[in-house]
Parts: sequence; structure tokens; C-alpha cells
Amino acid sequence: MTMITITGLTHKQKAIMDILWACSSIEQAELFIRSMPTRRDRCDAHTLMNIAVLETLEQEGALDAYEERAVAAIDCARLR
Repeated sequence: MTMITITGLTHKQKAIMDILWACSSIEQAELFIRSMPTRRDRCDAHTLMNIAVLETLEQEGALDAYEERAVAAIDCARLR
């Protein structure tokens, strides 16, 4: 498995990512996020988790399967 790299994170964001990477499931990560004390921390953690999930899917080639459908949806939206 290839590790992803997210650059430009603050020290706090790096610490959050370390905890998120240690989670054994999305559900466990969501539980950690919900336990965070401030709304801003929860938003940052949720965004970081989404970035990690999307980057992982992209590296695995899983997002390619959705490219054609995404382009079709965008074209459809432009016609409206």
C-alpha cells in the first residue's frame, strides 16, 4: 500500500491525521471526530479524512470508474 502525503498541514492537523490513520475503520474515525471539543476541530478533521479517503481511492485507481459518469453529470447540469 502506498502512503499518501498531504503537505502544508499545521502541527495540530498532523496530529489529527496521525490519529485518523490509526483508526481501524471509517466508523472509528467518525467517532473520534465527533468526540473533538470544538466545531472547527471537527470540521478540520472531517475535511482531512475526506482528503485522505479521496487520495487513497485515486491512488488505487478507484476514481477512474466514476470519471465518465461525472463528466456526463456535469454536461447535463450545463445544459439546464
